[in-house]
Amino acid sequence: MFDMDGTLADTEPLLHDALLAVLGASGVPAAAIRPEELRGRSVAENLTRLSGLARSPMSAEELYARVSDRMLDRLRLGIAPLPGAVRLLRALRRAGVPCALVSSSYRVMVDAVLPSLGRAEFAVTLAGDEVRRPKPDPESYRTAAARLGIAPARCVVVEDSSAGLRSGRAAGCVTVSVAPTQEPVTLGVRGLSELTVERLTRLVDTGAERTSRRAVG
Repeated sequence: MFDMDGTLADTEPLLHDALLAVLGASGVPAAAIRPEELRGRSVAENLTRLSGLARSPMSAEELYARVSDRMLDRLRLGIAPLPGAVRLLRALRRAGVPCALVSSSYRVMVDAVLPSLGRAEFAVTLAGDEVRRPKPDPESYRTAAARLGIAPARCVVVEDSSAGLRSGRAAGCVTVSVAPTQEPVTLGVRGLSELTVERLTRLVDTGAERTSRRAVG
């Protein structure tokens, strides 16, 4: 089960640019929009905080509409998947390993990115506006596992954020981080290129990789 933003596709710079443009026009300084504070949080949480910074009254819904319009225009042109993403997804499909895309982004964003990743690579896709309690709550990964028909303990969650890793761990899944983290993880790597079908399935089948306190990076 894969996170999307920052794990399979580098959409975060596009979001940051869209926020800078929309909020900058409302008098919000660029220094107030820090990517590290957006990463891993729910869309609703980020929108509520950022809309409150605008000098002119702006609701979270209005901010989302303006930002999503800008992002969608760009995403529909296509976005390059992160290194190793397509290779790994295709290898998993060929091996008969079902995959899920589990994102905090809303459905409209997920659907805009999917063509660049390969919609057919995923048996299940779940967006942030399709659950009641987004990451770090375990609902997203528990729901995706149920839709796959696989017990969470037999699922591997691949994430780049602390919130996503906490969500996967709380759901009872094996956790893999593709970015440096302080979270306890089953395996930490520097990127998707270090992962193979054999390595991922071994995590579940034999527990060969011991839990570490910090991902490599």
